[in-house]
Amino acid sequence: MLVVPSTLKIYNASAGSGKTTFLVINYLYVLLKSPYPDEFRKVLALTFTKKASEEMKNRILQCIKEFSKKKVKKEYRFLFDYIIKNFNLTKDQLYQRSEKILFFILHDFYSFSRNISTIDKFTYNVIKSFLSEKNIHLELEMDTNQFLLQIVENILYRLNRSEKWSNILIQSSLEKLREGKNWDLKKELLKIAHIMVDENNFFSIKKIKNYSLEDFLQLKNILIRRTKIFEKKCKKKGENFFKILEKTSIQKHSFIHLDIPRFFNKFKNGNIFFNPFNKRLEKYLQKGTFYSKFLSDKNQKILIDNNRNKILFLYEKTKFLYKKNISNYILDKLILKNINILSIIHEIEKELHHIKNEKKIILNAELNKILYEKIVQGIFPKMYEKIGMQYKHYFIDEFQDISFLQWKNIQILVENALSENGSAMIVGDPKQSIYRWRGGDAKQFINLIYLKSNNYKKKVKTIEKNFRSHEEIVKFNNLLYQSISKIFHDTIYQDIYKNYKQKIYKKYGGYVEINFIHDSNKNYKEHIYLKIKKKIERLLKQKYTLSDIAILVRNNEEGYFLSEKLMEDGVLVNTSASLLIKNHFEIQIIINFFYIIAYPYRYQKRVILIFLLLKNKFIRIKKNHHDFITKTLFLPFNLFLKKIFSKNLLTLNKLYNKSIYQISEDIIEAFGLFNRKNSTYIYSFLDFVYRSMKKVGNSIINFLDYWELKKEKESIVISDHINAVRIMTIHKSKGLQFPVVLIPFTDWNIFSKNKEKVWINVNPSLYNGLNPIYLEIEPYFKHIKHDNDIRDFYDYYLSNIKFDNINLLYVATTRSIEQLILFSKLGNDKSISFYIKNFLCEKKMWNENKCKYIFGKDKKGY
Repeated sequence: MLVVPSTLKIYNASAGSGKTTFLVINYLYVLLKSPYPDEFRKVLALTFTKKASEEMKNRILQCIKEFSKKKVKKEYRFLFDYIIKNFNLTKDQLYQRSEKILFFILHDFYSFSRNISTIDKFTYNVIKSFLSEKNIHLELEMDTNQFLLQIVENILYRLNRSEKWSNILIQSSLEKLREGKNWDLKKELLKIAHIMVDENNFFSIKKIKNYSLEDFLQLKNILIRRTKIFEKKCKKKGENFFKILEKTSIQKHSFIHLDIPRFFNKFKNGNIFFNPFNKRLEKYLQKGTFYSKFLSDKNQKILIDNNRNKILFLYEKTKFLYKKNISNYILDKLILKNINILSIIHEIEKELHHIKNEKKIILNAELNKILYEKIVQGIFPKMYEKIGMQYKHYFIDEFQDISFLQWKNIQILVENALSENGSAMIVGDPKQSIYRWRGGDAKQFINLIYLKSNNYKKKVKTIEKNFRSHEEIVKFNNLLYQSISKIFHDTIYQDIYKNYKQKIYKKYGGYVEINFIHDSNKNYKEHIYLKIKKKIERLLKQKYTLSDIAILVRNNEEGYFLSEKLMEDGVLVNTSASLLIKNHFEIQIIINFFYIIAYPYRYQKRVILIFLLLKNKFIRIKKNHHDFITKTLFLPFNLFLKKIFSKNLLTLNKLYNKSIYQISEDIIEAFGLFNRKNSTYIYSFLDFVYRSMKKVGNSIINFLDYWELKKEKESIVISDHINAVRIMTIHKSKGLQFPVVLIPFTDWNIFSKNKEKVWINVNPSLYNGLNPIYLEIEPYFKHIKHDNDIRDFYDYYLSNIKFDNINLLYVATTRSIEQLILFSKLGNDKSISFYIKNFLCEKKMWNENKCKYIFGKDKKGY
């Protein structure tokens, strides 16, 4: 009998659409409609974060628990009535089925809990089961950074003892210095090691990881030879022009606007990387205009006219040479910039393989790649057959954040379930795709919606209502993002926002306020802070509590600035930004002291330490600071210590043969760093030191490397239950909601300044068999107008970056329930604020002299 495949249900769930409730209802539907009370064993629900899986688990369990009672609590009554009405169940049937399901869940809680999981945990469990069957025992290494640091240390040790590699590394260092860039080999190697384990680079690394040093050296020689030949030909064209001038006595100032001499001068001097042609020159040459009509020297006019064809012929030959070769030349030059460091990939791959085998570990960062390879190789069919038999229903949440490999690893199971009359439901929102750097790809979700499949039918639906925000906030966001949709050239991205319009559930209230700072002479950050402080005072008068207020920032630096200012003014703050232990001067003193112990003659660290001690009055001097620094900075280490310690409490001998932990305690005691106010930070730092010693041993240099890797995450945890203003990055706010949201710096650059690394396909016959090639996207790519491939590639990159940043704004402006308040300064067309201004202009609200724009009515609390 022919089995008709089931339908894959895809739901586009915008912010505030009650996605978690929606998933819970559909999960309950599967359980309550089944005649089997243990149907939960056949349901796999995958989320993106642990927090989301725990929330879903708790909501499902709480619902079933409530439904199994005769008296349902008020907060669950709506859901109870909804299920009775839509699932065609009587009250008694719902009670009885819920009671049975609850009994089975409690007696097999392991299966229930395991089957509502993060995608990463599911992947790990699959791999773990396979390895157990093969009797292979491997440990999961979660700390990828630390593992890769060890790899780099091992490679450096080997490379420095190899004459061949030493020459390459010295050459790389000199090339970087010539470019005016700092060269830290360890950092460069660590960067490459991260590229190798990052799943975004999986397919490209797979193609080139066996490309040996000799292959790279051969390619480098080919590229150097090829670029030099082209440069030499270009130079000759430029020289030929000036030889014509010399032979004919034509003065270069006789040419109109000096355009022709300037053009050939660029070729003569090798200034050819950027397009040397210009529209004005082309226009004049087509018209035959070589000199200005105001040229008074008739002899010069005659000389130019007599040699016009010769110059024009040389120009056309130069143009032909340039157009024919420039694309490959640019690519060759870009590849040469990275080739020395890329040549180490093979060595890193060998070391990675060796250490993983020796320690019997698998990296957490490589789980998706491992599973994908096993599936492709056909090694996992039995394991997947077993999983396919185990699960009949699939729920996948936050699909826009799922990577290509994650989806490919699950897709086979989903399609199998659908072919056997199972079910599958996918929920996502491309507008909330803000993790592209981590592999999340909104286009994967978009393709799933629009592309046809031969394996199953699809049903796509948009969850239209916004259950989170009050009316004015929903209306504001609807209008804002329909306006912003016009900035996208990519029709896919444009349609996502153009068609965005949520229905209003809370048909009352809501307040939106946009504040523009016009006076650029004022200290912008300070000005914003004063506005934030004043707004918080007003909100408190409106009977909001501090914990009702969330301040969303673009980065930790902004969060740290605001949290420090608020705490100075006595406002309680709950934020990971201000609680990072690296931000406190006591910790900075200890770390800089460690640096000067490890590197006694690194004078930059001595300067930082002295400034910290002077600023915080640990050194008290009457004379000017400059004289003290000048006299102290270059002293031998022991004399330096005597100078910065008034009572000679710490000497080199006292630090000798001690653990890092003991040295930390000695530094704290010697400087008198410990007090009641900072005790939490000091204890947290000492705890970090203790944990680090277990990881990297008692080497100060290794400890400092470990600190650099971990310092952005080491913080003190504060309970969410305290009454404090919450300050967090927009990324961390995703999935959360707050009565009031303040966005203080709504003016970030829509095009990130961070250089992105990409792989670009090339013709392997031109690159010694190598394809693809790794490049850093540079801002000057926008000036490369003569190479369509690079230009198109750069435009595609910019389009993605623009989408990422609009999505960030979308996530930020959709967190609020009752009030949304934005603060910004006017910026150019690269700033988020520019598009907010455009929106106000479209609504005929914009006024150059106006600072505040309001949607809805503000609460009057006083």
